[in-house]
Amino acid sequence: MVRIADQEWPSTVVPADARERAQSTGVLVRRMGWISERLTREERDDVERQLEFWYSHGYCPDALLIAMSTLPDGTRQRPRRSGEKPGDFLRSRMKGWFADESDAAMTEVREPPRQGQTFEAWLANRRKQVADEGTYQRRSRLTGAGERARAEARSIAASRRKDPLARVRESERRRAAALESLRVVGEAVEVPPPPAETRATPRMVASFAGRQSLAAHSPQVLRIVERLRAEKRGPSPAELAVLRNAVRDAHHNAGLGTLEAASAEVNDVDELTPDGQRIKDFLARAADDRLPLDATVRLLHSMR
Repeated sequence: MVRIADQEWPSTVVPADARERAQSTGVLVRRMGWISERLTREERDDVERQLEFWYSHGYCPDALLIAMSTLPDGTRQRPRRSGEKPGDFLRSRMKGWFADESDAAMTEVREPPRQGQTFEAWLANRRKQVADEGTYQRRSRLTGAGERARAEARSIAASRRKDPLARVRESERRRAAALESLRVVGEAVEVPPPPAETRATPRMVASFAGRQSLAAHSPQVLRIVERLRAEKRGPSPAELAVLRNAVRDAHHNAGLGTLEAASAEVNDVDELTPDGQRIKDFLARAADDRLPLDATVRLLHSMR
């Protein structure tokens, strides 16, 4: 099926299906200057229903433009009022093109002011016109040798094209070579460990492990969890509220213990509460900023 862009759709064609009706309506909307109109869905449906009625009676966009400008007797139609919706304007302008005989039905309309044609007829006339002018060039078909040559060219192009995995590996190889070229030749220089005040990451991990350990070893939490395990059931709403409060209290005490342990490291305090001493023990295990992964796992595992 031959397709034409919406901007090039002929205004003399009477649309025969939904796609042609949509293109004809687009032509009419652009010619009427309604392209910037903001319509609701109901208003758009109203315009489309009216245009579909006139399309079914042989009206093309050119015929509709003429009918909305003049009456059948040649009298000019009134201009569009300010604030008048396109659907109301179209309905009032086309009212004079219904048949006014006494025995005519309400759906009978007059002959269109300009006769339209089918798209196939327009296309045939267009091709004949272009052929007569000598500007029409039919697409040439390949011979058997041409088809074989095209298939061979496609196979050669496909064989030279690398697969995605090979392209990724090649990209990684070039990146590694570029980084290797930037390496300084010579003996490795010993890098001293960072000072204690910059050892933030393991201390944060240790502080987190200590706070979680206090919550896990809280007497209230252990008592509720043991009862639920013994009875093999989930917590009731009341028990769940008590358990949440117990965990919240344990986290609060852990926060106080963290402050107490930090103060003890600065002021050399000897006597600590059990919560503060537990947090301090966790902090003491974080001795190096470059804590390996297995040591971090052991640190977190020890909070159980």
